[in-house]
Amino acid sequence: MEKEYAIGVDVGGTAIKFGICSGEGDLLSEDEVSTPAKAPKEEILGKLEEIINKTVKTAKSRNLPISAIGIGTPGSVDLARGYLKGGTPNFANWKDVAISDYLEKRVSTPVFADNDANLMAFGEFAFGAGKNSKNAVFVTLGTGIGGGVIIDGEIYRGTYYAGAEIGHMSIDYKGRKCRCGGTGCWEQYASATAMVREYKSANPGNPVSNTKELFERYESGEAEAKAVLERVVEYLGAGTANIINIFNPEIIVIGGGVSQAGEWFIEKIRISAFGRAMGPSQENVEIKAASLGNTAGMLGAAAFALKMNRESGTGK
Repeated sequence: MEKEYAIGVDVGGTAIKFGICSGEGDLLSEDEVSTPAKAPKEEILGKLEEIINKTVKTAKSRNLPISAIGIGTPGSVDLARGYLKGGTPNFANWKDVAISDYLEKRVSTPVFADNDANLMAFGEFAFGAGKNSKNAVFVTLGTGIGGGVIIDGEIYRGTYYAGAEIGHMSIDYKGRKCRCGGTGCWEQYASATAMVREYKSANPGNPVSNTKELFERYESGEAEAKAVLERVVEYLGAGTANIINIFNPEIIVIGGGVSQAGEWFIEKIRISAFGRAMGPSQENVEIKAASLGNTAGMLGAAAFALKMNRESGTGK
């Protein structure tokens, strides 16, 4: 069978990452540019067009025929049209965007768009820690908590493409207000942002600027850092137990910068989650760290594009 290649584009709040990926999950080139997050949507689309044309030229120079292009973007995406419906707080004007139609007319290659967390999940499912599983849930711990759900090998998106917002399940119905409008959302207690905020409350005279510093203080034995992380692990365990009870997956993969703290951190989440989840639901469930790092979005976008292109027969 002839090898397939796709361009995967991961649109983030600070950077757009992009690369050429084979159908086997080999990342053959990668690059990134700053995201013009406050710009009009037309400027962002123009930037995507520029990125794609540049990458297509690279592919041609290396004799790598591009079959399809995948775009992962924040927000809810109408899969059938590749249309960004809902926006995201990190982008001022990035909503109501006909991503696929706009780009296909200009790059003459099938373009498929989906939510970025869904495609990160699909990348880990296709090539990373979730490979060879059929039912998996992926959790990203970053500025917020995002995620994706794979059921019988397919991304679960919800009826109107706005499902699997696992960071916004409430773990305290009388708790903290969330930017989504809800109360007690998981990401208000266990995201990287929440961890830094919790530590600042515990040690206002000597705060940390990110979770890397927080983990360093924990590993040095600092009491405040230990108390904060032990509390956060309980929040993470509570949300993870909910996922186990609802989905009964084969595997839960935890990604994002926080997951890179090390296996000791993942093990603490396991202990907390399994101590809360129902016995039958947690049987044979694995909880693992993600393995693809910052490339998961690109690889997932490319794998998704190739899959959609094959299923559509003629591209679109």
